[in-house]
Amino acid sequence: MSLYDRLGGRVVLERLLSRFYDAARADEVLGPIFQQHVDDWESHLQTVANFWSNHTGGPVLYRGGMGRHLRLGLKPEHFERWLRLWGENADREVDAECAAELKAIAANVAENLQAMVANVSALGIGRRPVG
Repeated sequence: MSLYDRLGGRVVLERLLSRFYDAARADEVLGPIFQQHVDDWESHLQTVANFWSNHTGGPVLYRGGMGRHLRLGLKPEHFERWLRLWGENADREVDAECAAELKAIAANVAENLQAMVANVSALGIGRRPVG
């Protein structure tokens, strides 16, 4: 049985994401990024639920990439805080086995995104010319 099914499907995934993003929006490190870049929270939550559906073995609904995150100025402390809040919420919302799997997926997502951010930074992509 997929993680998606063991979680309880879309309903539980959406509940987890809603509570996670409530915490992230109130967070002193992550909150300002979300406030600056997310205008339509309902749409954002549905997009993220689609992303997590894909990654947990549910219906494949997310067809985008993570490129939008590259312009956010993310630093290691953002990823650390995101993973900590994600882990806390996963532990609170689902059983220990499912929470461990969700945290492992999140760690992989964070690692991949950090590598993308580092590559973009090293190449100077997105920087405005001085002068």
